[in-house]
Amino acid sequence: MASLTTGLIENTGVSGLRPCSTIMVRVLNTDLINATIRISGYYWVGTTKKEYVLDLLTVTPGEVSNNNYYAQFDIFEFQFITSSDAIEISVFGKDDAGNSTAVYNVMPAQLSPIGMERTASEAAKMTIPNALNRIYVLNSGSNNISVIDGTSNTFIGNVIVGSGPFGIGANQITNRIYVANFGSNNVSVIDGSSNRVVTTITVGSNPVGLGINPTTNKIYVTNWGSRSVSVIDGFTHVVIATIMVDASPEGVNVNPTTNLIYITNHSSNNVSVIDGSTNSVIAIVNLVN
Repeated sequence: MASLTTGLIENTGVSGLRPCSTIMVRVLNTDLINATIRISGYYWVGTTKKEYVLDLLTVTPGEVSNNNYYAQFDIFEFQFITSSDAIEISVFGKDDAGNSTAVYNVMPAQLSPIGMERTASEAAKMTIPNALNRIYVLNSGSNNISVIDGTSNTFIGNVIVGSGPFGIGANQITNRIYVANFGSNNVSVIDGSSNRVVTTITVGSNPVGLGINPTTNKIYVTNWGSRSVSVIDGFTHVVIATIMVDASPEGVNVNPTTNLIYITNHSSNNVSVIDGSTNSVIAIVNLVN
């Protein structure tokens, strides 16, 4: 797995013309198996960073995929998360006539100040305390999680999980930590006492989000690539249901009191409401930006 970025691209217009009006992202899969890539595009308004592109591609071995995106901003950036290191990415700028005007570098995210800022921000959102006052931090680029002692604020060690860990959650009652692995389509289950993976559960395509109901001991995993939510029984660690939702499910919020689960569907701009007792969608809430 790789986490890559173009870094900041300056695209200020001169006499009303920008260096590029469109960005083409060319993806080549040199691997022997299918690979996935998540493409995110951002632009800046002052100091505010706004996402305007979010794509998930699957490319077959040897396939070349060309993808064009609007780019008429003063400053923008593209970021990429791939399931395989054998993915090659090239980024080109084009003018209004479709002529190539620039070739932009693609670098590991940790080498870019903006990439580092994003990684730190995402890691902060994904750290969680467990019953032993330990904090778990996702390291998507190195396929592991770091464990911190919350009492002494010291580093304990790393736990190797699946490919591209992306979402994390904990059940403080059972002291189990669950990690959704985007690249390997599974969930790693960690014993919080020993900091060891006790089992791995296969879910849908490209799991990204994870929520837990500690009352029922059910785990809900959003599968970005398959438009579904996997429901895991925390006692048996078996997927007991797969619930179809809308396009690009990402966020998960669980209300233990009502046993309702709320799924944010990124590409369809709505929220699916799931009844945890029947594992069925009971409502869809459309959002207005």
